[in-house]
Amino acid sequence: MALSRTMPSVSVIVPNYNHAPYLPRRIESILAQTHGDFELLILDDRSPDDSREVIQRYADDSRVRILFNERNSGNSYLQWRKGIQLTTGAYIWIAESDDFADTPLLERLAAKLDEDPQVGLAFCETNLVDQDDSQLGWYFDQSRDAAVYSNECREALKSEFVLDGRDYIRRFMLPWNTIPNASGVLFRRSALESVGGPETSMRLCGDWLTYCKILSKWKIGHVPERLNFFRQHRVNVRSNIRGETFAREWLQVAAWVERELGSLPGSTRWQLDRAAADALLLVEQRLSDNRVPFRRMPAALARAAKLAPRLLRPTALTLLRQSVGSFSRVFRSS
Repeated sequence: MALSRTMPSVSVIVPNYNHAPYLPRRIESILAQTHGDFELLILDDRSPDDSREVIQRYADDSRVRILFNERNSGNSYLQWRKGIQLTTGAYIWIAESDDFADTPLLERLAAKLDEDPQVGLAFCETNLVDQDDSQLGWYFDQSRDAAVYSNECREALKSEFVLDGRDYIRRFMLPWNTIPNASGVLFRRSALESVGGPETSMRLCGDWLTYCKILSKWKIGHVPERLNFFRQHRVNVRSNIRGETFAREWLQVAAWVERELGSLPGSTRWQLDRAAADALLLVEQRLSDNRVPFRRMPAALARAAKLAPRLLRPTALTLLRQSVGSFSRVFRSS
């Protein structure tokens, strides 16, 4: 009688696109995990760089499976879904291809899921790193969005906890996502399945909405160690598509939370609208000084009004502060 293959406890999915320089560090940090009961699926979304050659180096490892897409999907969350469908582990780690991890990450996060079957996802803290692997510090010290969070939030993220997911959403998931990226998260497969899998209708905020959907039904676990390393690239990510898409999806996440959990506090709503307005202003800003030229200000206001009328006020206030600052510099230099 043939023996059945034991399913791994964790399915690790690496959705890659065009990250050949970072893949060795990414893959080797997975293979070195102290929790060794995992399968690794590497999905390449038809990268134009040398990713295929790098990935093939790991083809002989019995833990590794490789799949090369014939066509580019154009959406990383579609790759998440594909990877989930092709794996079997009770827990799922989406290990983004340009990040890397400390060796205890899986062990620590799996323990949180093992301890309480009602925990739908667990996450650890994150250090930012640059293109050369130099550490930049804790995400909440370095992120441009960190200032919007309360001392309560920052202190909570320094401790180990299991919390009711809906309470966590209300306290900490708006106006910004406090789970920096998926590489620091371990999902329970049944929790993902309970919400229909990852959100694929978005381009930039699908992870954020997926977390919120899970947490509306499940608990959340957290370990304070900075075991995830989230890479920041020295590239210009500002474009009309990205800025406007980000603002639109940001508002969609907030709208979903309000439908599910009720109205947001006024202060949270204001911070969220200001953040969405700032994302929209990226479309019109000059790269040289990150300011919107006077001649482009009407277009910036029109863009805000078209997306959501309530964004007019924070957009106008930001432009006014910018204008006052510009005039002040002119007078000081004259």
